[in-house]
Parts: sequence; C-alpha cells; structure tokens
Amino acid sequence: MKNFTLALALLLVMASFTTNLTGTSSVVLSDYEGTLLESAPILENNNGDVTVTFTVDENVIVSSSLIGSSNEIFLVENGDSQQSKTVTLGLHPVDGKVETAFNNIYENNYDVATMDALMTAKNPDRRPRGAIIWE
Repeated sequence: MKNFTLALALLLVMASFTTNLTGTSSVVLSDYEGTLLESAPILENNNGDVTVTFTVDENVIVSSSLIGSSNEIFLVENGDSQQSKTVTLGLHPVDGKVETAFNNIYENNYDVATMDALMTAKNPDRRPRGAIIWE
C-alpha cells in the first residue's frame, strides 16, 4: 500500500508538469528556491518546438545536453555579479515526450584544478524537473 501511495503521489507531481505538444502551451516549474535559478523556469510549447526560459546570475555557466531521454541543463556557479541574464534553450523530444532537469553545481561542490572529477562533494541538485508529453 505504501508503494502504491508513493507511485500515485509521483504520478500527480509529474502530471502537474506535463502538457500536450499540439498547439501552444506553457508550464511553470515552481521548485526552484535554493537553486542557482533566479526565476521559475518556463517550459513553452509552440506546436512541438519546446523551449525553456529562465534567469540566472550573469556569471553562472549554462550548458545543456540530451542524456538518455532527459534534456539535462547544467548550471555551474562561478561567482556573483549582482546582474542577471535570461537564457532560452531548445529542448529535444524523445519517444513522445520532452523531459528536463536542472543540475545545480555550486562552487563548494567542484574542484577547478581537477578536470577528471568535476564533482568532489556530492551529486548535483537536480531540480526543478519537468516533462511535456504528447499523445
């Protein structure tokens, strides 16, 4: 019963971050407090062309990669500039859905002197996450 309850809760959470890929729609990912994001990311769908737009500090390094079925977005802390920048990235669909997760990598979690091990303290904070599914 406990597993069923957890599965149902996960389904409800994922449903709150999903939308259909036909027409125009948008989804706001709200679980961004305590991350490197300065504003809630917005997933936008324009007839199957899916983008995500968000705001970070000017010094945050932003990169993205399709890993498996997830469009992973990497935010690497690189000091504080007291200025913001808005970033818009295109997301790629895999098997009828677009998934994304933000990987927050903080200065105290990486060692810039070693290229073979970016992460030294722990895995990145992967939130917020979202998915857009079409039928």
